[in-house]
Amino acid sequence: MAARGAPLADLQSIVISPAPLSSVFFWSSDNFQSRIAFDGMTHRKTTGRVTLSEQVATQLASMITAGRWQPGEKLPGELELCRILGIGRSTLREALRSLAFVGLVQTSHGEGTFVSGGAEHLLERLLAKGLLRTEKAIADVCEARIVLETELAALCAERIREDEIKVLRGLIARMGQCLDRNTTEFNELDLQFHLEIASFSKNPVLEKVMNPIRDLVSEWIVKSQELPGLRVNAHRQHQAILEALANRKPDRARKAMREHLRTFLRAVALLEKVSALGAVKL
Repeated sequence: MAARGAPLADLQSIVISPAPLSSVFFWSSDNFQSRIAFDGMTHRKTTGRVTLSEQVATQLASMITAGRWQPGEKLPGELELCRILGIGRSTLREALRSLAFVGLVQTSHGEGTFVSGGAEHLLERLLAKGLLRTEKAIADVCEARIVLETELAALCAERIREDEIKVLRGLIARMGQCLDRNTTEFNELDLQFHLEIASFSKNPVLEKVMNPIRDLVSEWIVKSQELPGLRVNAHRQHQAILEALANRKPDRARKAMREHLRTFLRAVALLEKVSALGAVKL
């Protein structure tokens, strides 16, 4: 990979636009109430639902799509980007993780973060087949799953037995063995994990409500695993959900499930932004 990047002086003119983004773009479980817009190095708060890391991800995606950095080029170092953007390292890292999820960048430990190629066509490939062929369809399924599965997770945390916890641990362990395999096994285990939580909630009515959307959930999982960073992230989120269940923490289980389900939606929204930017460039 080339180690060159855009001159840092050019980045001084970055302005993170305060213009409203999609209402579903990068939902956050913790920071709905404010977003911060930058005008040069001056900070001001505006009202909105988009977090600062989301704005940073969008701005960096815009710059990459516009050709500020070419595929294979290295982004400026973490400390330099933080200084120029006037943000903290945790905010920058969250933004870079978002870009990595959709294949815009790739981070190599000890070397830095490099621009990847081809992400502008990924959304088109994701929506080319199946029932979920628009961002609206994906958002609708996300909304339905959040309403249903977050409460199933909370009930499960209250009612799950030790032997059932072992079942979920076994599924997560098997998923961990599939992270680097190009097979459908991870997707099948992922679906089973969610169906088992529904079963372990001990509410047969709610469990049956999952059946009509089972095919949509399966397609959701398959599509999400086509994104470069989502499989490892899903595995990590499954572990967080299980930890909440095992510790009998309903609120934590509800929150962990909600964050897990929103991840794919956020990635699709960012991909849509990237796709739109690519179309403008053309």
